[in-house]
This record gives sequence, C-alpha cells and structure tokens, in this order.
Amino acid sequence: MIHILNIVLVVTTALYCVGLILFCIGLFFPNKSRQKESVSVSVVIAVRNEEDNIAHLLSDLIGQTYPKDRYEVIIINDHSDDGTVDVVQRFCNGNSNVRLIHASEIEKGFTPKKNAIYQGIKNSRGEIILMTDGDCRVLPSWVETMVSYFQQNVGMVVGFSQLGLPEEKRPFFQRLQATDFLSLMAAAQGSLNFHWPLAASGQNLAYRREAFEEVGGFSRIGHRVSGDDVLLLQLVHQKTHWKIHFAPLEDCFNVSPPEENLHDLLNQRKRWASNGAYQLRLNKIFFLYVVTTFLVNLSLLVHFPVYIILSKSLIFPLICLMMKCVAEGLLLTKGCHVYKRFDLFKLFPVWFLLQIPYVVFVGFLGSIGHLTWKKRIHTIKWEK
Repeated sequence: MIHILNIVLVVTTALYCVGLILFCIGLFFPNKSRQKESVSVSVVIAVRNEEDNIAHLLSDLIGQTYPKDRYEVIIINDHSDDGTVDVVQRFCNGNSNVRLIHASEIEKGFTPKKNAIYQGIKNSRGEIILMTDGDCRVLPSWVETMVSYFQQNVGMVVGFSQLGLPEEKRPFFQRLQATDFLSLMAAAQGSLNFHWPLAASGQNLAYRREAFEEVGGFSRIGHRVSGDDVLLLQLVHQKTHWKIHFAPLEDCFNVSPPEENLHDLLNQRKRWASNGAYQLRLNKIFFLYVVTTFLVNLSLLVHFPVYIILSKSLIFPLICLMMKCVAEGLLLTKGCHVYKRFDLFKLFPVWFLLQIPYVVFVGFLGSIGHLTWKKRIHTIKWEK
C-alpha cells in the first residue's frame, strides 16, 4: 500500500512540477507582435442582476480610445429582476453605439448564459467579438490594445484579469483569492506561449467572428453550465488553424471583484471545475494535467497522516512537498512580476498550504451534485 502511494506521489509531483516550470519559462517569452488596423469590434456582455455594477462598466466602455465608429457595445439582459435594464437604457439613450438586447429567444440545448451571449453575437456586426463580465472594470485603452493583437492569422486573444487592484485594501480572504487567480492567469499565459492553451477567462477574452463560426459557435458546448471561455478556447485550438495569443500589456488589464464569502467562492470554483471532465473530449493532455494536479494534492493530503500513523519518516513526502513549493513559488514570482502584483507574493506561504486541501475539495465538488449561479440551480453532469 505504501509502495503504491509513493509511486503515485512521485510520478504526479514530477509531472506537475515539470508543467509549472514550463509555464514559468513561457512567461519569459517576448510579447507577440501587434498590428494597427482599426477593425470593427462588438463588445458583447451578458448581464443578469448587475444594477450595482453595470453603470461603472458602461462608463468605461463609452470612454474608450478606440474610434467610436468602429466599435459597438451590446448588453444582453438575461432576465434580470432588478434595475439593470433601466441603468443600461439610460446609457443607450445617450450613446448611439450602445445597444440593449433581451435574451427572450431561447436557443435549444443552450444554458442561459451561453444563450444570452449567442443572442448578442447573432445581433452584432463586428469582425472581432470582445467579452467581459458585467461586474468588471476596463481601462480606456482596453479595446484598442486587445484588437492590436489580432494579426491576420490570430483567431483568439486571451487577456489578463485580476481580482481587485494592488492599492485596494481588501480582506485577507479576498487577497488569497487574488493570489490564486493570479497563478491561474500566469499558467494560462505561460502555456499559451508554448502553443499549448489551457485556460482563459470570460472577464477578458476576444475572438474573430470567423473563428467562432468555424467551430460552430456554442453548438458543441452550449449545454455546459460554464465554459463560454475555456471550452471555446479548446475548440478553436483543436478544430481550427487560427493562432491563439495572450495580451500581456497593462493597457488591457481588466479588474473583477473577488467573492465576498467562502460559500460564494466554492460555488464559483465548483462551476469552473465542472468542466474538467469535459476536457477529455477537447484536450486529452490538458485533462491529464488536471488529473495530475488533483492527484498530487490528494497524495500529499493522504501521505502525511498515513506516515504519522505508521510511524514512518516524513522525509519522503516533505521532499515532494518542497518540490511543489519551489515550482509554484517560481510561477507565482514571475506572475507577480509580469502583472505588477508584488503585493500578493507575501501571501504565498498561506496560499500554498491551503491550496492542497482546497484543490482536492473543489475537485470533488466539481464532479457531482448541483450548483447555484445567478439564482439558478444547475446539475453537474460528468460526461466524456
């Protein structure tokens, strides 16, 4: 039994650390070249009950440096029951390039958010579809900078998003979230620079309409509760010849608020983790790395109590723990430097220790049961 546990721990730790080191090396790659052409852009945002946030985002969007006649803002109301529609309508009345659409048409087999996004894309005109969330904030240079990465062979651009700003004073719990999310973004950029895309965030994502249509839009993934970002990324990577780039410039960094409590955080991460098994269909290597990540944390969680109970030396699991610590520390250090979030690195020791049970717990949560999102209950389906 101990022999099997040791093999699992050694193999998974080695594979996991190699992956992290490769992601870290990828962050050293030079920035991708850019273009200056002003193509038509549709900023498409699905919203549900964002009365408190949407005005801030719309103020950011109407103040973009991009030519106003070259971009439109389409807000899709996904059955809000607060004052979201009234707020958006006020902006529509004063800005000709802002439009409000109601997601009254239902695409068969689509979950609500994907249906709303699809209705927005279907009613948009831009060559480039630019995505963010209703509670995000964007810089005036966001549209211009994201579009500049679309050279002729580029079909998708992944942007950086962060939870809160460096100068904001937030509770320790929320800063831990920001640290965790920063590590995910660093892995996303590092893997993309190796042409091995792993992840993206709908808080900051852009793609060509042509690439979206080439993979059939959301037709293959419309039934999934989430994945309008990462699953679409995998489809474009696997099914087309378009290049996918990461936009690392500070001029297009977006900001999103962290979750306020543990329940909401676990519910959010459960939703994200629910797509893990589906990656077996889209990207088998990614799926295996997800499984490896889960197993290395599970192995460490099991090893220490087992070794203590059996009165065995803890040197072996401690060596593996240290290897994991070094690899994760290197990635986070480089990520803090690239994204100018040095304030988060001091949280690394606590994040590193809590991440072990957290990854295992969320991994199990994302495979079974139900989750609540925007006052809707969704069933998690395990499928290949």
